[in-house]
Amino acid sequence: MIDRTLAVAALAAFLVCAACASRDVVAVGAVTDLNAYCQGTGPPVLVDGTCTGRLAEVAFGHAVCACGDLSIADLTTDGFDSRTAPWAPGGTGGDVGGNAGFDFAGIASVGGALTIAGGVEAGMSLDVLGDLDVGGALGRPSSAISVGGGARIGGDVDVASLHVAGTLTMPASAARHGDISPVPIAGAVTVPAPCRCDAVAVSAIVDEHRGANDDAAIGLAPDALADVHGDATLDLPCGRFYLTRIQASGRGRITLRATGRTALFVAENVTVDGALDVEVAEGAELDLFLAGSVNLPGDAILGDPARPRALRIYAGAGGSINLSAGSRLAGNLYAPVADLASSAPLEVFGSLLVNHLALGAGITVHRDRAIASAGAACQR
Repeated sequence: MIDRTLAVAALAAFLVCAACASRDVVAVGAVTDLNAYCQGTGPPVLVDGTCTGRLAEVAFGHAVCACGDLSIADLTTDGFDSRTAPWAPGGTGGDVGGNAGFDFAGIASVGGALTIAGGVEAGMSLDVLGDLDVGGALGRPSSAISVGGGARIGGDVDVASLHVAGTLTMPASAARHGDISPVPIAGAVTVPAPCRCDAVAVSAIVDEHRGANDDAAIGLAPDALADVHGDATLDLPCGRFYLTRIQASGRGRITLRATGRTALFVAENVTVDGALDVEVAEGAELDLFLAGSVNLPGDAILGDPARPRALRIYAGAGGSINLSAGSRLAGNLYAPVADLASSAPLEVFGSLLVNHLALGAGITVHRDRAIASAGAACQR
């Protein structure tokens, strides 16, 4: 089944939409009713009735969200809606959040709101299109900061300049140094952690599908990609499929191709020494739930920049997810205990929720705002 190509076809299950925090289950059907499940629309549905689109709505509320410190060189974010038009520069919706602090050395341009629970050590310049909420201190003495909305700063401000279009609120005891306008209104400022780092129990979801999946319907062995040498393609139709691990050595290319409302659950590590392609056909949806670590030293071409909303990757293990120069991520990555690393400038179409960005160069993220209503199409 794996002699360079793994062909597959068909799947099963009913559907139900469910919120992440409160499960509003409409119906849960047997995994054996392939036709009923595949006649449904929208993102895949887990065996417990949870619509993965609802998980995505909770997990991917920002272009970039960091569960730990957000520390990078340069950052640019914006947004677009892939349902109506392709990406174009300057779109809104590129919100950025951090549950700890934000430290950058160069330039940051946020095409939305910036919400940081801790302090912000700004670099040369910081431009925020929307509101700025900072739980601690703000700035460096050389920083030039502009805010298109209002600003709430919980600590001292020490900058070259801070210009806020809306209301500026600071504690009365906070020190102010630099060209700051308007005159702040005195008030207590607290900023709750904005990133939902406990939104998706990845390991539990993978384990739930160990025995409840559609592997048998397409003749897929759970160890089909456990020891691959050379090229291999796994075509996945509508369905929920389970693999023990993905282990590919050598310089071959592994291709995962989804053609329906598809979910793939991988229990152990994903290690691809060569290249990894993840393709989502027009009209298809793909959720990848990866319980083990992810190691991609070669090129990784993940998703379609025209439809980032259609690919969601949930990684449950810690460590570092490395993307080499030449890699592309066009999807939504949820990795709350893992770092995203790259030594080259990185351009992402979609959303990132990670523990930390370990980037030697800058990053640009074009958020697909369509992910905010991913669960709406989840119906029978």
